[in-house]
Amino acid sequence: MTARFATICVLTCILAGTAIAQLVPEAVETSKVCPNRPSEPAIIADMDVRESHKRILVQRMYRAAAFQDIVDTGLCTCEARFPSWDLAVGYYLENYSRIDDQYEVQQITKTYRTSIAANRAKVSELCEAQGNWD
Repeated sequence: MTARFATICVLTCILAGTAIAQLVPEAVETSKVCPNRPSEPAIIADMDVRESHKRILVQRMYRAAAFQDIVDTGLCTCEARFPSWDLAVGYYLENYSRIDDQYEVQQITKTYRTSIAANRAKVSELCEAQGNWD
């Protein structure tokens, strides 16, 4: 009876996993605006979940720099909107990667988030006019 029960449990788990895999569509992110955006670098994508605050920091740094560049130049090309990640990652590694205090990282992130918010309306206006806003 125990062996039969174990077999039933194993089969149930396998079938349930198969059913779930068939029901949940794979998320595919595609955009009509600037579809050739650079992928998030592995150093960020592979960060441990316990360091998600650092991942968010780099993402905000990236967006804040792009928004500032668009405001400064008045150009909203795909390259300006979605530049290489190299500068943001390099600056992060040089200045912030060794910060262990989560609160400190969140405060730094807040600075970048504030910059994004301050530039969002102007960037939106410029990018919509140039056909690069989604």
